[in-house]
Amino acid sequence: MLRRVPLRLSPKAHVMSQQSEECLPESASAEQNGAPGARILHMKGRHYDLQKAIQQRAQESVEREAALDHEQRRPKPLKWAIALLIAAIPIALTLTAAEAFLRVFHKYLDVTVQTANKQAEEQAAAAAAAAAAAEAQAPVTSDEPGVVMLSPLLVPPDQKAQQAAPSQTSQAADPKK
Repeated sequence: MLRRVPLRLSPKAHVMSQQSEECLPESASAEQNGAPGARILHMKGRHYDLQKAIQQRAQESVEREAALDHEQRRPKPLKWAIALLIAAIPIALTLTAAEAFLRVFHKYLDVTVQTANKQAEEQAAAAAAAAAAAEAQAPVTSDEPGVVMLSPLLVPPDQKAQQAAPSQTSQAADPKK
């Protein structure tokens, strides 16, 4: 009687299972032919070796497929690096655009603040000059009895320059004394 060895294969391995041949007893085969026939000898070792070879090939196939699956699942560093670089391009462009916008906005604010400060200084200077001119033209009076207010003598700027020039020339000549 032949002994069957069960094959343990993964679902991926497609191996055809062999059906064991039905052996007729010797007496039955001799009775059917009516003549003494040849005896069929089954090579137990050969059948076992064939099953073993099939099982070994199936196992190798399963291992090869598992290795391929593992190879496909393994992350590829170059592929990941390229994907990250491509993904980083829009991010970098967005950040540089936002930074450029903020830089331009800050420059605009600086220019606006400087012009506002200049206008305020000019207005303050004009107001101070107008106040000084109004004060200089208005007579100084006091409502308090016994208080005398002194005001400087107003000299036009052209006369100041003419008075300063002769005094400087006379001081330059006097050091010989």
